[in-house]
Amino acid sequence: MRLLILIPFLLITNIVLGQVNSSEFSANIDIKANVIRSIELITVKSMDVTQAQPGQLEIVINPITDAAAGHMIAVGTAEADIQINYFRNRELTRTDGPGVLVFTYEVSTNTEDNQGTSELIGDDSRLQKLNREGRLYLWVGGRINLERANPGTYEGDFTIEIDYI
Repeated sequence: MRLLILIPFLLITNIVLGQVNSSEFSANIDIKANVIRSIELITVKSMDVTQAQPGQLEIVINPITDAAAGHMIAVGTAEADIQINYFRNRELTRTDGPGVLVFTYEVSTNTEDNQGTSELIGDDSRLQKLNREGRLYLWVGGRINLERANPGTYEGDFTIEIDYI
């Protein structure tokens, strides 16, 4: 059984890049999911991106240590083996003119609701296991490249695929 989740989000920025005066970058990335068949993906907390400094070229949100990471729970069959895959690199386009944010996602998981002991999902797409209650906790973070960004609103998708094994 395969679960494909397309998570749209809206990134709102108010940045002024390359200027000497102080400015802030603030954004809220909403993570939403749809229920498909027997796995449900619940959004506990959306990713929160704040305070880029003038001239800053990258924002990093560590999914293991950063409180700004998004938090989700996959709920399915107790102790089932699953595999999680997602698109790591996405471009978010500015809705009202030129500008691109390049987002490299990172996802960590844990069978307990403990972000600090979660482990990154690597390129090997190793198997995951739902816990005794049928839950797997996920945190979403990554790197946002601001080199081609202009002030404005950005949109894009985060796609995650969960397969029962």
